[in-house]
Amino acid sequence: MKALLKHVLTIAVFAFALTGVAQAEAPNPGFLAVAADRGFQGNEEIRDAFAAFAAGRNAELVFATDARTRGMLAEALERLKERGAQRVVVLPAFLSASDAKFALVKEQLADLGASASFARAFGESYLAVEALGDRLRSIRDPRGTRLVVAGYGARDPDNRKLLERDWQRLAEQAAAGFGFESLRTVVWYDARAPQREERRAESRRALVEAVQGAGAARAVVVSFHLGRRLDGMMSYDAELKSALPAGAELIAQGSGPEAFLATWMSREANRHAALEDRTLGVILLAHGGDFHWNEIFRQAVRPLGARHPVEYVFSMADQPLVERAVRRLERRGARAAVIVRVFGLASSFKVDVERMIGADIEGGSAPQAKLVHDDHAGHAQPGHGGSASPAPRIRSPLPIVTVGGVEAHPLFAAALLERARNLSREPKADTVILTAHGAGEDDRNEQWLRILEQLASHMKAQGAPFRAIRYATWREDWPGKREPWIARVRSMVEEASRDGRALVIPARTNGRGPEARFLDGLDYILGEGFAPHPLFLRWFEEQVQAGAAGLAGRQE
Repeated sequence: MKALLKHVLTIAVFAFALTGVAQAEAPNPGFLAVAADRGFQGNEEIRDAFAAFAAGRNAELVFATDARTRGMLAEALERLKERGAQRVVVLPAFLSASDAKFALVKEQLADLGASASFARAFGESYLAVEALGDRLRSIRDPRGTRLVVAGYGARDPDNRKLLERDWQRLAEQAAAGFGFESLRTVVWYDARAPQREERRAESRRALVEAVQGAGAARAVVVSFHLGRRLDGMMSYDAELKSALPAGAELIAQGSGPEAFLATWMSREANRHAALEDRTLGVILLAHGGDFHWNEIFRQAVRPLGARHPVEYVFSMADQPLVERAVRRLERRGARAAVIVRVFGLASSFKVDVERMIGADIEGGSAPQAKLVHDDHAGHAQPGHGGSASPAPRIRSPLPIVTVGGVEAHPLFAAALLERARNLSREPKADTVILTAHGAGEDDRNEQWLRILEQLASHMKAQGAPFRAIRYATWREDWPGKREPWIARVRSMVEEASRDGRALVIPARTNGRGPEARFLDGLDYILGEGFAPHPLFLRWFEEQVQAGAAGLAGRQE
């Protein structure tokens, strides 16, 4: 951690740690939320969100206006320091990091000599995408709609280009899976921008051009901003309505980005908090079975519960069940969470889980809007012209990462090797046969076979004393493809049994598969999968540690 740097402020001299990662040396953060001045009603909406966040925290809120903001920032920093803040995290409540008012805040903080870490702007979070997505869900028949998303806050033409870039990204991410006919964005100039009347006329022309560009299809303008709102009449939305071209519809009512600010502030605060075992929640996500099958996993990781709050989800990544586990962790005091996917393949349900926790937006693989003429609609887009919208993501104040996939991990191989050794009487006469679930798609089944080959190599490298280690998949859920593989494994067992024994070891995360049914009538010894072996707990703990490292890395 960098040494504490002393800086002189206008009204105080105090130190803050210049760091993006909370460390034990500076356990007391202060949070400085900054937002553009919106006028009375808009500011009250920001105040309400801030009050919900600030309860129990050392936090201040400053509205950015002009040169006078410098004094308000200095006073807010002094109050944070007086209440024990040893470092400051700035929470920028802006839909674009290029907002001119945010640039003003950064300039004035630098002028004050204040050292602080900056959270990402609200508009860079998946929660901003969700806020816009909620508005889009109110649009009937997206496939017959040309969408225009209208933002606010540009200061000059160059700044407007930067803001439109960010609004376009937000709009494309939020519209992914809806199937709109087309998508355009327009960013209005700030009412206090230089050359006000000229800029205002330019904004109106841009709106008309965007709507008319929609052609014959129905045009819907969606207002999405944290801009001017003095009251219900004196607001950007009212001006947008007055400038709306004939035939276009305006959606400006209902829940807007303000409704997500408190959750976003809490999430950013948690991102900048020190990671501790007791506040790092863990979710075990595995394919479900009966009570006894599920209980094996619970018992296998029970020791972890002495350090972390642990929740369980036994399903094929069913979002309501994952969200239930997240809410339970929130109630138990967690400030961050790691979802460990206990599946054979690292790719299993990875995309699904990443989407539900917002990692698809914030992790660099954000979806883009799929238009109606695209034959390959988004993952959540219904086929055959359906109008259902993509499911909302889990809106949580917890930063969440997901890790997992056993694959050919050396600990998995070591556990399977020990299973085989415990079953063997004469290793040199015994043949180990690793069996796995497999897949219906040929290329995915080949992936399984490569994993089994790697497991066998690990076992041999660890000193496996057996005559041979062979492997195969069952492809058990695909009747048209499993019969040749059943015959192949039966042949392996028969060959091994002629002058030795066949040790069939299920390369599974837990228990056994269909071996008893598929090998009926043959002579062999059947082992068990990974859990509840002690090495399974070690593997699981490694995954939690990897997730914690990922969370810490996102703080930087």
